[in-house]
Amino acid sequence: MNIRKLTADDAAAFREIRVEMCERHPEAFGQTSEEVTAMPDDKCLEWWTPSDVFPEKFVLAAFEGDRIVGTAAFKREDSAKERHRGWIWSVYVRPEARGRRLSKQLMQQLIDEARKMEGLEILSLVVALTQTSARTLYTALGFFTTGLILHGYKLPDGRYIDHEEMMLWL
Repeated sequence: MNIRKLTADDAAAFREIRVEMCERHPEAFGQTSEEVTAMPDDKCLEWWTPSDVFPEKFVLAAFEGDRIVGTAAFKREDSAKERHRGWIWSVYVRPEARGRRLSKQLMQQLIDEARKMEGLEILSLVVALTQTSARTLYTALGFFTTGLILHGYKLPDGRYIDHEEMMLWL
């Protein structure tokens, strides 16, 4: 198992796993698989490629061979008043790679990277209330609930999904 930050060369592999995560768990991710499939490559790259606006962002990915089997993404806020905060998103492990504590490894590596960033004080994330395993992991890593987002997502079938906001003091 190799965990590393994605590069532009990984765009197709990330899109593949992003489509899967949105398809398998529509309650947990903010896009539909169709939206990810239709997204232009340059837009997909914007998610993790540092830029002038967002110089501190990345996607960590766990690879088995050339295939991504797990992800955890980070983006630091860009405005002067919000640069003390960073966001975690797109945490996912493929079913065949579950049960090996891979989510914990990805999250711990992301937290370790974040702690190296000067002035970064808080990591935040949002998790669907239905994602009990993820919520348990985040709590074990030191995250705590800061609020609820009722009807955070409205799924294509009309169901609403509530979310829990969590944060970690660095």
